[in-house]
Amino acid sequence: MTFNFKYDCIIITNDMADINAFVDSMKNGAENFILTDEGDVNKFLGIEITHVDDNRFRISQPHLVDRIVSFLEIDVNEYGMETNAKSTPIGKPLLHNDVSGKPRKATCSYRTAVSMLTYLQGNTRPEISMAVHQTARFCNNPKLSHESAIKRLGRYLYHTKTEGIVYNPDTTKGLECYVDADFAGGWMQADANDAENVLS
Repeated sequence: MTFNFKYDCIIITNDMADINAFVDSMKNGAENFILTDEGDVNKFLGIEITHVDDNRFRISQPHLVDRIVSFLEIDVNEYGMETNAKSTPIGKPLLHNDVSGKPRKATCSYRTAVSMLTYLQGNTRPEISMAVHQTARFCNNPKLSHESAIKRLGRYLYHTKTEGIVYNPDTTKGLECYVDADFAGGWMQADANDAENVLS
């Protein structure tokens, strides 16, 4: 029985000799991995990777921010957009049910906007987590106050869209590897006809 799996991975270091040594060890090890070199990385799964300096790099998602702003029907050319830029993702007080509040004006799906924001905060913008959590609480029956809060978040993101997480790798820590699946913990012994046993 033979299984063929394809994986995406990124190898990052400021010394090309380290990369070559790692690739050689993967190719010539017991598993005989077949690797392809796509060159210097600047984008990965929709995430932009930019070099800050020789040691640090930033991950960000400006294209997703633009998509969210457009989806929320925020007119970036609107008079006062620059002066209405928000320096924080959420205002005060915190959101509440606002049961008797005014209905929303926008036609976009509030729930879809929250989903997009959740994806963004989970990848590259952890500082908006509280704001996204607040807006997500009212997906069932959002009012104008909730719409205003989510648009405020959109304006904040628009003016900070190139921001993200800055990594400063510490080479003294060695190599750590994480995976998001274990193939049911024992796919080698699984029945080849039972796909549920080999996919997690």
